[in-house]
Amino acid sequence: MYTFDRQKLFRRAIFALLLAACALLQHTRGAFVHIGSVHAWLLVPAVVAVAMSERAVPATLFGAFAGVLWDYAHTGADGVFALWFALLAFLCSTLVTFWVRNNLPAALVLSGAALVLTAAVQWLCFVVLPGQGSAAAVLFGHALPSALFSFLFAPPLCWLVQRTAKAFPTLA
Repeated sequence: MYTFDRQKLFRRAIFALLLAACALLQHTRGAFVHIGSVHAWLLVPAVVAVAMSERAVPATLFGAFAGVLWDYAHTGADGVFALWFALLAFLCSTLVTFWVRNNLPAALVLSGAALVLTAAVQWLCFVVLPGQGSAAAVLFGHALPSALFSFLFAPPLCWLVQRTAKAFPTLA
């Protein structure tokens, strides 16, 4: 039987707003720091942090929501990021449920791995498979530097999500 939990509602509303704010900052020109073609992928560490604080199904839905936001801003993505982030969130949530502790060092390791894998997925789906020019130049000039630059923002995002999760604990 489902019971209404105000704490869970506030917590999930804050997580949804955080993901929307990260997407807005990430995809609005001039709203966040860009260094040439390198820019921060704020959604990746935010999705990992939210997934670590939620169970598998809500985490997957948050991942799909973040992926839809990224797909909406990325021309020609056709749902790749929605599927990728849903899978990523499910894996992070499952790892935290069964194997990994939910703390900042684990969040940083998972965020770093997620950023590198996201760079690889983006490079493979949008550069290598369509045959877009020099794949190595895109990988080493944009994808991996963007992942590295994004990792700088992982600690504050993970800390913010963990504080929100502690402020609004759930019953189950």
